[in-house]
Amino acid sequence: MSKIAIKNAHIFKNKGQMIIYMFLFIILLSLFIFLGNLDYHTELADNIRFSQEFNLVPEENVFQYTNAQDTNLLLASPKAIILFGFNNEWVNYYAKIVNEVAIEEGIDKIYYYDFLMDRSNNNGTYETIVNYLENNITYLDNGEGNLYAPTLVIVENRRVTYFDDETAFVVGHIKPQEYWNEYEIAMKKSDLEVAFRNYLGSRS
Repeated sequence: MSKIAIKNAHIFKNKGQMIIYMFLFIILLSLFIFLGNLDYHTELADNIRFSQEFNLVPEENVFQYTNAQDTNLLLASPKAIILFGFNNEWVNYYAKIVNEVAIEEGIDKIYYYDFLMDRSNNNGTYETIVNYLENNITYLDNGEGNLYAPTLVIVENRRVTYFDDETAFVVGHIKPQEYWNEYEIAMKKSDLEVAFRNYLGSRS
Protein backbone atom coordinates (compact mmCIF):
# COMPACT_ATOMS: atom_id res chain seq x y z
CA MET A 1 0.00 0.00 0.00
CA SER A 2 2.88 2.35 0.85
CA LYS A 3 4.48 1.67 -2.54
CA ILE A 4 1.29 2.75 -4.37
CA ALA A 5 1.10 5.90 -2.30
CA ILE A 6 4.71 6.73 -3.11
CA LYS A 7 4.12 6.07 -6.85
CA ASN A 8 1.03 8.34 -6.93
CA ALA A 9 2.93 10.97 -5.04
CA HIS A 10 5.58 10.87 -7.77
CA ILE A 11 2.96 11.36 -10.53
CA PHE A 12 0.91 14.04 -8.80
CA LYS A 13 2.98 16.59 -6.92
CA ASN A 14 -0.11 17.85 -5.11
CA LYS A 15 -3.86 17.32 -4.87
CA GLY A 16 -4.62 20.28 -7.13
CA GLN A 17 -2.55 18.83 -9.96
CA MET A 18 -4.34 15.51 -9.62
CA ILE A 19 -7.73 17.26 -9.93
CA ILE A 20 -6.56 19.09 -13.06
CA TYR A 21 -5.37 15.85 -14.69
CA MET A 22 -8.63 14.10 -13.82
CA PHE A 23 -10.63 17.01 -15.23
CA LEU A 24 -8.64 16.92 -18.48
CA PHE A 25 -9.09 13.15 -18.68
CA ILE A 26 -12.89 13.50 -18.34
CA ILE A 27 -12.94 16.19 -21.07
CA LEU A 28 -10.88 14.05 -23.46
CA LEU A 29 -13.05 11.00 -22.76
CA SER A 30 -16.24 13.00 -23.38
CA LEU A 31 -14.79 14.42 -26.59
CA PHE A 32 -13.82 10.94 -27.78
CA ILE A 33 -17.37 9.64 -27.13
CA PHE A 34 -18.91 12.68 -28.86
CA LEU A 35 -16.76 12.34 -31.98
CA GLY A 36 -17.42 8.61 -32.07
CA ASN A 37 -21.17 9.18 -32.19
CA LEU A 38 -21.10 11.81 -34.92
CA ASP A 39 -22.83 10.94 -38.19
CA TYR A 40 -20.19 11.39 -40.87
CA HIS A 41 -22.63 10.41 -43.62
CA THR A 42 -22.85 13.12 -46.26
CA GLU A 43 -25.72 13.13 -48.70
CA LEU A 44 -24.67 12.01 -52.16
CA ALA A 45 -25.13 14.26 -55.15
CA ASP A 46 -28.06 13.11 -57.29
CA ASN A 47 -25.88 12.06 -60.23
CA ILE A 48 -23.70 9.89 -57.96
CA ARG A 49 -26.72 8.42 -56.21
CA PHE A 50 -28.36 7.62 -59.56
CA SER A 51 -25.25 5.90 -60.93
CA GLN A 52 -25.06 3.78 -57.79
CA GLU A 53 -28.71 2.79 -58.11
CA PHE A 54 -28.42 2.12 -61.86
CA ASN A 55 -25.00 0.69 -62.59
CA LEU A 56 -25.20 1.08 -66.38
CA VAL A 57 -25.45 4.85 -66.01
CA PRO A 58 -22.12 6.63 -65.40
CA GLU A 59 -21.56 9.27 -62.74
CA GLU A 60 -21.69 11.85 -65.50
CA ASN A 61 -25.45 11.87 -65.87
CA VAL A 62 -28.31 14.36 -66.01
CA PHE A 63 -30.71 12.81 -63.51
CA GLN A 64 -32.09 14.69 -60.51
CA TYR A 65 -34.35 12.99 -57.98
CA THR A 66 -37.82 14.33 -57.32
CA ASN A 67 -40.87 13.24 -55.33
CA ALA A 68 -44.60 12.94 -56.04
CA GLN A 69 -45.48 16.47 -54.94
CA ASP A 70 -42.74 18.11 -57.03
CA THR A 71 -43.48 15.86 -60.00
CA ASN A 72 -47.07 17.01 -59.89
CA LEU A 73 -45.84 20.61 -60.11
CA LEU A 74 -43.39 19.78 -62.89
CA LEU A 75 -46.18 18.41 -65.07
CA ALA A 76 -47.83 21.82 -64.95
CA SER A 77 -44.59 23.76 -65.44
CA PRO A 78 -43.43 25.51 -68.64
CA LYS A 79 -40.75 22.91 -69.39
CA ALA A 80 -39.57 19.66 -67.84
CA ILE A 81 -38.38 16.17 -68.70
CA ILE A 82 -39.32 13.45 -66.23
CA LEU A 83 -38.29 9.81 -66.10
CA PHE A 84 -40.76 7.68 -64.15
CA GLY A 85 -39.35 4.43 -62.87
CA PHE A 86 -38.04 2.31 -60.05
CA ASN A 87 -35.04 0.09 -59.53
CA ASN A 88 -35.18 -2.64 -62.17
CA GLU A 89 -33.10 -3.67 -65.17
CA TRP A 90 -35.51 -2.25 -67.75
CA VAL A 91 -35.14 1.20 -66.22
CA ASN A 92 -31.39 0.65 -65.94
CA TYR A 93 -31.00 0.03 -69.70
CA TYR A 94 -33.48 2.72 -70.69
CA ALA A 95 -31.88 5.36 -68.44
CA LYS A 96 -28.48 4.61 -69.96
CA ILE A 97 -29.79 5.35 -73.47
CA VAL A 98 -31.70 8.44 -72.34
CA ASN A 99 -28.63 9.81 -70.57
CA GLU A 100 -26.36 9.30 -73.57
CA VAL A 101 -28.72 11.14 -75.92
CA ALA A 102 -29.43 13.88 -73.38
CA ILE A 103 -25.74 14.67 -72.96
CA GLU A 104 -25.16 14.60 -76.73
CA GLU A 105 -28.07 16.99 -77.31
CA GLY A 106 -27.23 19.38 -74.46
CA ILE A 107 -29.98 18.46 -72.02
CA ASP A 108 -28.61 19.25 -68.56
CA LYS A 109 -31.42 17.98 -66.33
CA ILE A 110 -33.93 15.15 -66.38
CA TYR A 111 -36.02 14.62 -63.26
CA TYR A 112 -36.34 11.09 -61.92
CA TYR A 113 -39.39 10.03 -59.92
CA ASP A 114 -39.40 6.59 -58.29
CA PHE A 115 -43.14 6.01 -58.04
CA LEU A 116 -43.20 2.39 -56.84
CA MET A 117 -43.96 3.04 -53.17
CA ASP A 118 -46.47 5.80 -53.94
CA ARG A 119 -48.29 3.52 -56.38
CA SER A 120 -48.34 0.68 -53.87
CA ASN A 121 -49.67 2.97 -51.12
CA ASN A 122 -52.29 4.62 -53.34
CA ASN A 123 -50.68 7.96 -52.59
CA GLY A 124 -53.11 10.79 -53.33
CA THR A 125 -50.53 12.92 -55.14
CA TYR A 126 -49.54 9.93 -57.26
CA GLU A 127 -53.21 9.49 -58.22
CA THR A 128 -53.29 13.16 -59.23
CA ILE A 129 -50.30 12.54 -61.52
CA VAL A 130 -52.05 9.54 -63.08
CA ASN A 131 -55.17 11.61 -63.65
CA TYR A 132 -53.12 14.37 -65.25
CA LEU A 133 -51.63 11.83 -67.67
CA GLU A 134 -54.93 10.07 -68.34
CA ASN A 135 -54.73 10.76 -72.08
CA ASN A 136 -51.30 9.14 -72.27
CA ILE A 137 -51.14 6.26 -69.83
CA THR A 138 -52.06 2.70 -70.75
CA TYR A 139 -55.27 1.27 -69.34
CA LEU A 140 -55.57 -2.42 -68.55
CA ASP A 141 -58.54 -4.58 -69.52
CA ASN A 142 -60.14 -3.90 -66.13
CA GLY A 143 -60.09 -0.17 -66.84
CA GLU A 144 -57.31 0.53 -64.35
CA GLY A 145 -54.76 3.14 -65.38
CA ASN A 146 -51.33 3.40 -63.83
CA LEU A 147 -47.77 4.47 -64.49
CA TYR A 148 -45.35 1.77 -65.52
CA ALA A 149 -41.57 1.72 -65.62
CA PRO A 150 -39.80 3.05 -67.50
CA THR A 151 -41.82 6.01 -68.77
CA LEU A 152 -40.34 9.23 -70.13
CA VAL A 153 -42.46 12.38 -70.25
CA ILE A 154 -41.61 15.72 -71.82
CA VAL A 155 -43.60 18.79 -70.84
CA GLU A 156 -43.56 21.92 -72.97
CA ASN A 157 -45.73 24.96 -72.35
CA ARG A 158 -47.58 23.06 -69.62
CA ARG A 159 -48.66 20.19 -71.84
CA VAL A 160 -47.29 16.72 -72.50
CA THR A 161 -45.57 16.65 -75.89
CA TYR A 162 -43.77 13.33 -75.56
CA PHE A 163 -44.75 10.17 -73.72
CA ASP A 164 -42.80 6.93 -74.01
CA ASP A 165 -43.61 3.80 -72.01
CA GLU A 166 -42.89 1.35 -74.83
CA THR A 167 -40.55 -0.98 -72.95
CA ALA A 168 -42.73 -0.98 -69.84
CA PHE A 169 -44.99 -3.45 -71.65
CA VAL A 170 -42.50 -5.79 -73.29
CA VAL A 171 -44.02 -9.23 -72.90
CA GLY A 172 -42.50 -12.67 -72.87
CA HIS A 173 -39.29 -13.90 -71.32
CA ILE A 174 -36.97 -11.55 -73.18
CA LYS A 175 -34.45 -9.73 -71.01
CA PRO A 176 -33.55 -6.05 -71.48
CA GLN A 177 -30.03 -6.90 -72.62
CA GLU A 178 -31.58 -9.06 -75.35
CA TYR A 179 -34.24 -6.55 -76.30
CA TRP A 180 -31.83 -3.65 -76.59
CA ASN A 181 -29.89 -4.84 -79.63
CA GLU A 182 -28.10 -2.44 -81.98
CA TYR A 183 -31.20 -1.84 -84.06
CA GLU A 184 -33.51 -1.06 -81.11
CA ILE A 185 -30.90 1.20 -79.51
CA ALA A 186 -30.39 3.12 -82.76
CA MET A 187 -34.14 3.55 -83.25
CA LYS A 188 -34.67 4.76 -79.69
CA LYS A 189 -31.76 7.17 -79.87
CA SER A 190 -33.10 8.61 -83.11
CA ASP A 191 -36.53 9.09 -81.52
CA LEU A 192 -35.07 10.74 -78.43
CA GLU A 193 -32.83 13.02 -80.49
CA VAL A 194 -35.87 14.48 -82.25
CA ALA A 195 -37.80 14.84 -78.98
CA PHE A 196 -34.90 16.54 -77.18
CA ARG A 197 -34.16 18.89 -80.07
CA ASN A 198 -37.80 19.96 -80.19
CA TYR A 199 -37.71 20.49 -76.44
CA LEU A 200 -34.61 22.66 -76.61
CA GLY A 201 -36.06 24.62 -79.51
CA SER A 202 -39.42 25.33 -77.92
CA ARG A 203 -40.14 28.56 -76.09
CA SER A 204 -40.71 28.40 -72.36
